[in-house]
Amino acid sequence: MNGWRDRQLPDGTVVWTSPTGHTYTTYPGSLHMFPSLCEPTATLWTGDPPTVETTGDRGQMMPQRRHTRAHTTALAIAAERRLNDPLVAERNKPPPF
Repeated sequence: MNGWRDRQLPDGTVVWTSPTGHTYTTYPGSLHMFPSLCEPTATLWTGDPPTVETTGDRGQMMPQRRHTRAHTTALAIAAERRLNDPLVAERNKPPPF
């Protein structure tokens, strides 16, 4: 597996493993102020967490944009400007009664 991996311990400590194999440990911020919050609440597995099988075609399930965000923004601005046109505003006025 190429990339970062993490393993969370029952007390909230997270051990990060880099792609090069170096490990970095982070401790929960509440460890010193609220030690009771860092106690395990359930029994977890004893070894490494289970690994998830990954496939190379996961991105194919994501929907593809038809237009860029800039194009969509330009369309929205043009529609708003059409609504602000004085002739359209006059036509959309409520009746006088």
